[in-house]
Amino acid sequence: MKRLLLAVGLVSGVALAKPDIVIKDPWVRLMPPTSKVSAAYMRIENKGDSKDVLLWAKSSVSKITQLHKTINSNGIMKMVRVKKFTINPKQTLVLKPGGYHIMLIDLKHPLKKGEKVTLWLKFKYSGIKKIVAPVEDK
Repeated sequence: MKRLLLAVGLVSGVALAKPDIVIKDPWVRLMPPTSKVSAAYMRIENKGDSKDVLLWAKSSVSKITQLHKTINSNGIMKMVRVKKFTINPKQTLVLKPGGYHIMLIDLKHPLKKGEKVTLWLKFKYSGIKKIVAPVEDK
């Protein structure tokens, strides 16, 4: 079915809609040297015409990397793991403190201000995006 749709699109001259993911302003939170966790933040823009889905992330500085969001549960703020982030066409998903973020769990070493952290983000349609995020004290 997929090949048929692709062939129809090519024959008719109609371009098939696809996502166009752009990562902007990535950074990782500086934590006290005794902390075993941190978080990564960024803006994920989908400039394309169809949605994409962030399925997972990996990090050069943590043993475990998870997608999270912060929720208000009866007046108490807590972080919960989510399976994916959906980025709709022409939408920007902002990962920021107190909202969506990427948790870096069981850090391999204490992070230092200015250190560069490599992150790999796996999107359903756009594949793996490698980014470098500085450790910042924000």
